[in-house]
Parts: sequence; C-alpha cells; structure tokens
Amino acid sequence: MKRLGLASTLVVLLASPALADLDKNAKKWVDSVRPIILPEEEKSYKNLKNNSDAAEFQKIFWARRDPNLDTPENEFQTEYLKLVAEVDAKYRVGGRMGSLTDCGRLHILMGAPDSVKKESSGDVAFRTPETWTFKNRPGLTFTGGFLDIPLDGSCMLPQGNRLSDQLNRIAELKVIQTNLSYKYDAKGSLVKLADLLPKPTPAQALLKDPRTDFPLDARQVMEIRSQDGASVFVAGLIQGDATGLTQSDAGGKKVVKVVVSVHSTDQEGRLLKSQDREVTAEVENNKFVSAFGMPVRPGAHTMKVAAIDPKSGKGAVVNLAVKTQEYAADLTVSPVMVLADIQETAAPMKDDPFFEFTFGSTRFVPRYGNVFKQGESVTLLAAIYGAAKDEAGKISVVGGFQIIKDGKTLAKAPDQPYDVEPATPSAGPVPLGGYAPGKYVAQLRLRDNVAQKDYIKETEFEIVP
Repeated sequence: MKRLGLASTLVVLLASPALADLDKNAKKWVDSVRPIILPEEEKSYKNLKNNSDAAEFQKIFWARRDPNLDTPENEFQTEYLKLVAEVDAKYRVGGRMGSLTDCGRLHILMGAPDSVKKESSGDVAFRTPETWTFKNRPGLTFTGGFLDIPLDGSCMLPQGNRLSDQLNRIAELKVIQTNLSYKYDAKGSLVKLADLLPKPTPAQALLKDPRTDFPLDARQVMEIRSQDGASVFVAGLIQGDATGLTQSDAGGKKVVKVVVSVHSTDQEGRLLKSQDREVTAEVENNKFVSAFGMPVRPGAHTMKVAAIDPKSGKGAVVNLAVKTQEYAADLTVSPVMVLADIQETAAPMKDDPFFEFTFGSTRFVPRYGNVFKQGESVTLLAAIYGAAKDEAGKISVVGGFQIIKDGKTLAKAPDQPYDVEPATPSAGPVPLGGYAPGKYVAQLRLRDNVAQKDYIKETEFEIVP
C-alpha cells in the first residue's frame, strides 16, 4: 500500500474544508435547479474542483436560458424563481420542498394541469393520489390531444414510469442560448461567461446593419445533435467573390483572410450570436470558401452569415433559412453528407476554413454545392438518433447507402447492422472516375427492426469533368 508523506497529508487536510464546502454548496445549488438542470450539466457541475468554477458554472447555466442577453435582467431566471416559490408551498410533502417532487417539476416544466382527478386509494401517504391531465399547449402536443399522468401520495411518479426521459427533453427546450457551453482552458479551469460572449466587432456591426460589398452565398451541409440533447450543431459553407478583397500568397497559393460570424433567429424572435473567427481561405477561380456553424435549438431558424475583410473593411451578409430535424420519439436521421475526404489531423488551427467540420482529430472536407470532379472520391456519412429499443434496452437498425441517377441504382453498399446510438452509417471512399458528369443522389435506406419502420434520407451531388 502506498503511504502518504507528511507533506501530502498536510495538503489533503488543508484542502478538505474547501472540497467539503464545494460539495455542500454543489448539492444545495443543484437542488435549487433540479427541475430544469440537464443530466450532463449536473454531471459536469459535480466534477468541478473549486468554488470559483462552481460560481462561474452557475452564471453560464442561467445565461444559457436567458431569452435576451442584451437586457440586464434574466427574465427566465426571474420567472423560474417565482415558480419555485409557488410549487414549494403548493406541493410540499413531509419535509420535501415542492420543487423536488415530480408534481413540482411537472408544474415548472409543463405548466399547471388542465384538470386534476382525485383517485381512491386505501394507502394515502401524505396526499390523495391524483391523475393530472394536460391538454395540447404551445410547444407541447400529445397523441390524442391530451396526456394523463398518475401521481402517488408522495407527489411522485409511480415506479417504472418512463416520463422522466420526456421531462428531460422538455427541460432541454429551456436552453435558449445554445451557443454557450461549459468550456475549459488549458489549465482545466472553466472559461468565464464574459469570455464566451461575442464582443462588439466590425463583423457584429455588419450583422446588425447588413450590406453587400461583394457577392456571398451560403449552403447548409451538416447537422449533429448535442450529447445533452439541448441543441443541434448546424454547419455549412459560404462562398464569396474574392476579386476586391485583400489577397496574399501562401505556399504558392492565393489566400484571403476574412472574419466570419453568425447570427441566428428562431421562430420566436430570439437571437443567438456566434463569436467571430478569422479564416485563411484559398482563392480558386476568384472565389473563397469557408465554413460557419453554431448550435441552435431544434426547429426553424433564419441565419445571417457575415464575412468581412479586416484590412479593407469590405463585407457582406447572406441569409440562410434552416430547419433542423425534430428529434422526436421516432428514429431521426441527420442530413446525408457527401464529403471529398475524412482526414485524421493534429489539433485544428482556428483559421482553418473547415474548422467547424473538425471534431477532435477528425476533419471532414465538404465541397461547396456538393460539386466534385471525376478524378475525386466521395465518402457518404449520416447519423442516427432515437431508434426504438427492445425490452433489453437495445436498438436494432440495419441499412446502407446507394448512389442513384435518374431513378436507377448505380451502386449499393452492403447493409450494415447498428446497435449503438448514435450510429453513424458511412460508405466510401467511392472513386468517381467511372461515373459520367451529371447530377446524382446519395441515398440512405434504413430499417428499424424494433419499431418495424423504414426510413429514407437522401442528398443530391454533382460530378463535373
């Protein structure tokens, strides 16, 4: 057994009060936000090492749910604290505060029930068991137009009730500022909220007062659901005319440096802002291509993407309508990506034009407009979420890709089984030399064996000489 030296023992003893204090404060704070905290957030918070990071985490937590970061008051936090005070008194059971009961969580996340039915029971603990009925309401719709939820005498859901997962999904919808997340610096400390928020810059000013000093277009390419389910990372490509921009030589190629930034507005008019990123993009045929991306809530959004030359001040803004997958209870397939390459790289450079398509050491290389040359190869890729589970909690999905032209299948990959979620079906690289120039369809066909349902997802691409 390893023995601690005297110095190590002193360090442990001196550190103990702070750790104990953090643990105490962590539990107290987590309980105060129990109805709305996401499982991944709670796990991250409990792994924090000091009170400073805990305090910063709490700031970011509330900012993620703030409907308008430009106002001094966090309207969501104010309303939430009022609701907690109400349900703490209304649903208090024994020594448990009402917000820590399922009654309280339901009320906070879904609102008050439309009707309450008292149930007869010979075993009444603290309250008479009840059945709450919720009818369709803004943001929440139910099969048949209503949902009945039984609650026992302790104001809790019966054991085995699977509603908790659905309540977590509703809690995910409370996260508005999906562009804010819990990031750590090189020393392992939590990055401060102030450093996560976009600063006033020429790119931000351009987004606020758009202009078009040069032609700029945008296309969506990728959609990936976050691990906590609160957001969907949407990434795409912009293509701009580099004719009047400041160009320089780099490795024998012409490049431009542009600052790229994004604003996204959802259907309720709530605005998300990304941080600026300076990009070094190659110029080919007097055009440059750069990636953009930001996490948003599932649904419809209007994205404004800006690119500005920091030297000349010339800039342009393009609007892009985005509608993500809904990620409901059924199997959901992300848009099919047609990629020129999938590369293994070192740590990505922040000025890499495909930075938003780099995950760890893996770098996806898309093409603007999904246009590829005959001498290239393509790799097809998608992601699967929400497949039905059997009694053992396992998924069973089978399927594969095929390439279609004019309704005829020209190539088909063997079907593959998928039993882990999220699954990432892929095929390739597929050499394009044997394909004639023209437009094609990359199609993914899937069968959910548990749900006994079939799914098809496809994307067009083009081959040029």
